[in-house]
Amino acid sequence: MCEKKTLKSKIWLTVVTCAAILFSVVFAFGWEHGEKEAPNKNNTMVVAQNGSGQPREIPVAMAADGNYTYPTIVAITSMMINSNSNTRYDIYIMTPGGFGEDNKQKILSLQGKYENRCKIMFIDMQDSYKNANDIGHITTPTYYRLSLSSVLPEIEKIIWLDGDVLVLGDLAEMYDIGMEDLYYRGFLDANVRGTEKFGIYNDHFICAGVMLANLAKLRADNMEQKFEEFIKRNNDRLEQHDQTVINVVCYKNTDFLPAKYGIFNFGDVGVARAHAKIFLAKGHYTEDEMQAAYENPVILHCICKPWGQGEVNRKSLWWAYAAKTDYFKEIEAKYNFSAAS
Repeated sequence: MCEKKTLKSKIWLTVVTCAAILFSVVFAFGWEHGEKEAPNKNNTMVVAQNGSGQPREIPVAMAADGNYTYPTIVAITSMMINSNSNTRYDIYIMTPGGFGEDNKQKILSLQGKYENRCKIMFIDMQDSYKNANDIGHITTPTYYRLSLSSVLPEIEKIIWLDGDVLVLGDLAEMYDIGMEDLYYRGFLDANVRGTEKFGIYNDHFICAGVMLANLAKLRADNMEQKFEEFIKRNNDRLEQHDQTVINVVCYKNTDFLPAKYGIFNFGDVGVARAHAKIFLAKGHYTEDEMQAAYENPVILHCICKPWGQGEVNRKSLWWAYAAKTDYFKEIEAKYNFSAAS
């Protein structure tokens, strides 16, 4: 009898010991895997990584020819100086065939200067749009933005910047603006009746110089072919070139950006406020919004060129950023400018 009790006791002890070991293994496994994964259920870990760990990557597209090498360098310099430390820009620069290697290297030098917080890639557009209307001061590369959806097939949304901008703040907030059912968002342009001669009454004519572009929708709707067909039919009527193309062909699927993204370098705050009175779009910029954007722009679009000989607003600001580049002496010489004068 005693031997049977002893045997039962041994069996019971063995069962308890095995259970304890099994519990320890399960607990350890749960601690190692469950506890590490648990924060993802409420995005705690993801938010921490996006907020301070992993850099935020923002795609930006520009166009440049030989005459716009230095303005492009100044624009990117301002972008790097004023971006958040965890924002990284993938910058795609569309160039015509024969764009000089020396110009490329000058622009590429910005990658090292800003410790790889920007990655710069060139897209050779060769002779694209060579027959498109370029009467006036406009050059062919202005049309390149119409090809973004095909030359960047893996990108869904992108910021477009002309080379005559200063970027005075981080662009992540702009990039996050909603684009559902839209092809483009841009700063409202003064040419409020620019589509009427095409039989289209569009109350929100946008400036193509600073835009948020929905490349996924442009691809899905085969818009590049529609752009091409429109240019062929109306080449001699494109008074504002690719900007006319965008506002006519896409008028049902465009909207405007907040004024701080792309406000012009108006002569003074009074001109900026008065500009609000010309718009036709519902919910357009108010005078107060124009003033706030004028005083604290995130993207300043220098439609009056600060590297020219005349006096224009924010000229000294543009040259201050030019002075922060490695090519200041060359820029001074090219534009016959002396900081001492």
